[in-house]
Amino acid sequence: MIRASLFLIGITLPMMLVGCVSMVLPRVSTENSGPPAVPAIATDGLTRASWEGGRADLLARFEAEIYGAWPGDAPARVTARRIIDPSAFEGRGRLEEWDVDLGPMDTHLVVLMPAGATEPLPVIVMQTFCGTRTAFGGAFDLSPPVNPSARECGTSGGWQSALMTSIFGRHIAEPPMEQILDRGYALAFLHPGDIVPDNPTGAPPALDLLMDGRESGAIIAWAWGYARVIDALESDPRFDDQRMAVWGHSRNAKSALVAAAFDPRIDLVLSHQAGTGGTTLTRSDVGESVAQITETYPYWFNGTYAGYGDTEAAIPIDQHQLIALMAPRPLLIGGGWRDAWSDPQGSYRAGVGANPVYALYGSDGLRQERLDAFDPTADIAVFMRRGLHGVQPSDWDAFLAFLDAHFSHSQ
Repeated sequence: MIRASLFLIGITLPMMLVGCVSMVLPRVSTENSGPPAVPAIATDGLTRASWEGGRADLLARFEAEIYGAWPGDAPARVTARRIIDPSAFEGRGRLEEWDVDLGPMDTHLVVLMPAGATEPLPVIVMQTFCGTRTAFGGAFDLSPPVNPSARECGTSGGWQSALMTSIFGRHIAEPPMEQILDRGYALAFLHPGDIVPDNPTGAPPALDLLMDGRESGAIIAWAWGYARVIDALESDPRFDDQRMAVWGHSRNAKSALVAAAFDPRIDLVLSHQAGTGGTTLTRSDVGESVAQITETYPYWFNGTYAGYGDTEAAIPIDQHQLIALMAPRPLLIGGGWRDAWSDPQGSYRAGVGANPVYALYGSDGLRQERLDAFDPTADIAVFMRRGLHGVQPSDWDAFLAFLDAHFSHSQ
């Protein structure tokens, strides 16, 4: 059965989930989840003033060594809003679609708000592999992607959807809308393929358009997309600018974390199975290597990062520093016990490595002693569940528990 499923993955998923990392079956160990296997952030003379004074230089190093240039901070502009359904999901929510001018390109933002909730609303910004229409199962009259190279996965009920959810989980394309609405959270969906399509044909011209000759990669471009959604939401008083979370799985989890490092307006990050180039330490010998990820997806990062393939120990920065750039904002790191490819141990060690900076702000940071000791009240928390790479109902239970704990929001 496993061999058959893996065979189908190899045939069909390049068409459906381009950018999703591979799965590895051996169970991740809970042992040896100790200090980072990299030099910790130096604490001698470390103060909030010195850390904040060095932020710009550290961000520039991440641009130079891994991600390429941040596209800039010219704000996005909402040019039109349309009501799609004022009583969606059996009256639970109001569904709107916004036209948004990002500067170099246009896109559509789909916004779902809980009915009857007190405004201003907390909001979860999401980027999905499959686009906004697929996120809603094709049930609403939503616009197709603006960029014709941005791929979609089809609507729910078809063979693609059945195969995709059987392998990657019930919520890989469609989050549990009713559950989220009932907890009082709004959702804002952006298709990242409108910014940079996740395929080797569409990505290079899109990056050229966005960057105007500067070298950059898709991960940081998609991160920039999260920041531009924050622009759009902040222009609408129905949303709480102190409770804006970003969510991502796999490649989008990498982008969500990068977005928070560059944009302090992001209040919380749900980074699920981010793996290499995300929450996992580059200088780790488990899971996907730099050589593997940059060979498969050469447009995700800059050329300098690809040069660390098979020489990861030589990289002068690592992901515990990227997490530290979020401090003291909350970060949930999600993982699966059979997803060794994304190296949950490396993500755990990166979280521990960020603790000295979180401490500057009076936070304990990551305080759980094992991968399997999820504490949703901690400012950095690791959640692990059974299974492989994907998005399951139990993941959303953890996401919402973490949001409730940090946004002081309950049913």
